[in-house]
Amino acid sequence: MPIVAPTRACAPTREETVTCTIDGDTVDFGGCTGDASEQVRLLGIDAPETEKANTPAECFADEATEFTRLHLDGRQVRLEFDALCVDIYDRNLAWILLEGDETDPLYDVLVDLGGLGIQEGSGNFEVIFSEVLARGGYADVYEYEPDVRYYDQIELAVEAAKAEGRGMWGSCGD
Repeated sequence: MPIVAPTRACAPTREETVTCTIDGDTVDFGGCTGDASEQVRLLGIDAPETEKANTPAECFADEATEFTRLHLDGRQVRLEFDALCVDIYDRNLAWILLEGDETDPLYDVLVDLGGLGIQEGSGNFEVIFSEVLARGGYADVYEYEPDVRYYDQIELAVEAAKAEGRGMWGSCGD
C-alpha cells in the first residue's frame, strides 16, 4: 500500500535523526537529556511498558525496546504528523516512515514479514515503522482518535502477528 502525505496534518512533515530510544514506541531526537530532549510517541501502536518506579516491565517490553533501538537509533527518519501533534505527556505524536534498500539491516526483517513495504523488483522499501512493530509482534494496535491515518494497516498487521504467534503473541499468552 503506498504511503501518502496526510491531508490534515498539525505540522509539516520533516526529516530527523533518532538519537535514542525511550521504549518500544517512543524515541527521542535530542539526546534523551535535558532541555534538548524531543520525545516522539509513535502513532497507531502500543508497545509493552518498560520497567518504571515500583512497576515491573510488561512481557516483551525489553524485546520491543531493543528492536526499536536496533532499527531507529542513529537513523534519519521522516516524521509525518496527523491531526494532533502533542499528547498529555508533552511528547510529539507522529508516524515514523523509513526508506531503504537491500543493504539496510531492516530489509531482511521486512522480507521475513512477508515483504512488508518492499517495492516489487526494486530492492527498495518504504514502510511505516509502527506497522513493522505491529507485524513483528512487538506492539498492539492503539487508536489515537483522531490520528487514524494508517490505523487500518496497523490493525491488519497486528491480526497477522497474532495469527502467526509472532513476538509477544507467541511469548506472553493473553
